[in-house]
Amino acid sequence: MVVEFDGSVPYSVAELMNPRGSNVLSSRQAFEQRKMYKDVPYFIDLPTPLKSLYDKLYFGRVDLIQNGVVIKQQTSNLKQINTTAGNIFVLDFVADAFEDLKQHLLMAATAGLISTNSVYTQLDPINGLLDYSPPYVSLKQTWQGRFTTRINSNRQISNRVTGLQAYIKELFSYMDSRVNYMPLTFTGYVVSNYSSPMISGLSIELQTDDYSTDAVKMSKYMKDPNFRYFVQAARKFGFYVDRNGPWKLTADPLSCPMQRYMSKYINVSPTFPGVSFFSHYYEKTYLQDFAGLKDTLRVMYNKFATDFPRITIETTRHTRCQRGTQQEVSYRLPTDAAAVDTLGDRYWLDVYFKIRLKESQLEMTDYRYKYNMALEILETYDLNRAVRYINNEIKPYLYDLRVGEKPLTKEERPVRIGTVRDVQPPPQRKRTMASRFRPSCPDLLPPCPTPTASTPPAGTVSLDLGTTAPTAPAVIEYGESIYSGPSGHGH
Repeated sequence: MVVEFDGSVPYSVAELMNPRGSNVLSSRQAFEQRKMYKDVPYFIDLPTPLKSLYDKLYFGRVDLIQNGVVIKQQTSNLKQINTTAGNIFVLDFVADAFEDLKQHLLMAATAGLISTNSVYTQLDPINGLLDYSPPYVSLKQTWQGRFTTRINSNRQISNRVTGLQAYIKELFSYMDSRVNYMPLTFTGYVVSNYSSPMISGLSIELQTDDYSTDAVKMSKYMKDPNFRYFVQAARKFGFYVDRNGPWKLTADPLSCPMQRYMSKYINVSPTFPGVSFFSHYYEKTYLQDFAGLKDTLRVMYNKFATDFPRITIETTRHTRCQRGTQQEVSYRLPTDAAAVDTLGDRYWLDVYFKIRLKESQLEMTDYRYKYNMALEILETYDLNRAVRYINNEIKPYLYDLRVGEKPLTKEERPVRIGTVRDVQPPPQRKRTMASRFRPSCPDLLPPCPTPTASTPPAGTVSLDLGTTAPTAPAVIEYGESIYSGPSGHGH
């Protein structure tokens, strides 16, 4: 797909060429500048960029039906990129596509087709796949520290925390107070701003510039003499250029070029390539949630019980000859995994469901009904299906399409985007799963259609941001990816 624009923008040329958005501006100035950068079609007549700050916030962190996903912990799916920055890894097919793009740009420069004085001539990445575990561990430690501060700030609260279950009960109250918006579950972490987009293994950063500073995006990248050629070449090899950071490439794994690279490593289903891709490279986060949350809460409580074991309760003396108060002292004891398990799956399913709701800032008026449904699934089938049911009840509410914008008024609750389920729609529906995920290149053996040049439609505004390479056509049609989804994989 190519970005087209038919109309005008309420900004002067000087304003367009010098965006000033940054985190040091006042709220009003930041709002106006961010809005301008968002609205102005800087990629006009170029392949659609990845809008990672807005509607593609979770690209690479959710699958086709919006389940949170993380890369599988097996190094055989990774491949190193040759770079001076050191050990940089991405998914195997992404590395292959990047090396071909890199060689393509070098050959174009050698042939005199593009400038050699450009940040896009010799690609030397500085970042690839990031490990999601250390930031999550740090997040949980921060969570534990803040909750401990809350408990110790009030003697009554502290005295009530006599064991793990009392600790969790106070944790519910703490989350309800809305003073801490950090996620606690693994899914909550992955599908949030606390996890990096670089954990997907699909993205490559070429530079270390600041994503919050719009000026550098224009001066250093969009005005670069090779910018337009680079964006078109990147799409030819199956990459998106990030609109919010033109120094970052993100692979579109279900684009025609990327499917060819991927087919060297896995059997890509011509009907459901998305299923092939996600099942081989990723695992759903909710499958790790239940056991992970139990362990997280046990560790948090044990640290609190170890650091602050003493419980002191003051009571008033009642005998005639004794005045003042007396102290009753008891001690908190850490708990082990076996003791945690004895609380039972029914208890922990309730805890998990409530924490998922609270960290998502959601309220369900029919919670008891849905919790009982989860229990019925647990007893009829198994724990994984019960957790999947809970995940399906929550995930439609997670993806606020306006995340990243700075509204003048605060939204009262997240925006629901529709129901998404881990089930295949019935055959009688007009739109089946097959039609929803039908690939744009069903036969992976023949090459993808050759890009064709076309003349921009009448009335299209030209926004010249720099010198275009002599051979770069005005518009290149590459076809659309089959990724579809409100916050993850859709264009």
